[in-house]
Amino acid sequence: MNKKLIAIAAGVCFLTGCDQGSAAADTLAAKSLADKSVANMVSVQGGEFLMGDFGPLVGEKLPFSIQQDDKKLHKVVLSDFAISKFKVTNADYSSYIESKGIKTLPVGPFMKSHPSLLKGDYSVSVTWQQAKDYCQWLGKVSGKKIDLPTEAQWEYAARSRGQYLPFATDNGKFEEGKNIPNEDQLDEYTDGVGLPFYPIGKYPPNPLGLYDMGLSGSEWVNDWYASDYYSYSPVNDPQGPENGTRKVLRGYVGGDSQYALTMFRQSKLPVPKINADDDYEKYGVGPQYVFRCVMNK
Repeated sequence: MNKKLIAIAAGVCFLTGCDQGSAAADTLAAKSLADKSVANMVSVQGGEFLMGDFGPLVGEKLPFSIQQDDKKLHKVVLSDFAISKFKVTNADYSSYIESKGIKTLPVGPFMKSHPSLLKGDYSVSVTWQQAKDYCQWLGKVSGKKIDLPTEAQWEYAARSRGQYLPFATDNGKFEEGKNIPNEDQLDEYTDGVGLPFYPIGKYPPNPLGLYDMGLSGSEWVNDWYASDYYSYSPVNDPQGPENGTRKVLRGYVGGDSQYALTMFRQSKLPVPKINADDDYEKYGVGPQYVFRCVMNK
């Protein structure tokens, strides 16, 4: 073999070795993220609960929520599952992007103006499909059955296995500076803008051990949204309507604390928009669109 061919062969081997080494590193990083994510899930014993606005059953016997789509109290029986202790963070999602070799998320002007929201320990802001893809990828890497939570799983967990808890804090109440941030803390967390988004795990978890449930953003769930779904929802492990145009979200985005109620239902397009001509590639999504995963049996 002449010297030129030897040099080419050596170069190919060198490059191939580098590619193999890079692939091995990506596989190791993926497994590490999946292992950490599974370890940070809280086991939830299934059971029966009344889903919806339970206000008429407790205290002053008045509804908690101003919505009408949560008023049909209905029995739900859930199988055992596990749910993420924390929302998925920017750091987690960055590791996923690197391991998968996919495009980074677009960063709009608002996020660029408030860079704290892009720090590793803040919740990542994504579309519904991106959230679902992430959870299912974790399942593929770990060999587990991982997905977005159903709306019923989310509410059951937020209410610490269906208890009559209006908010998913440590005591079911809003107490600024103790179990939720006060105004000064919100300014600190969001570069002076004062929106209710903050690093994960800053405040006590709910009695089940879940952090920021229904707080610091609205969480995507698996279900399509239908305003009348509670009137025909099946009892056992409901999965939501078969189709629709909007997806269910649960959790606080600021303003009235209604949004943080454990039974309060919201819905948005899977790629949420404020204006009809919003360009996702240019603006991304706002910091309120966040998520966590579940592991089903």
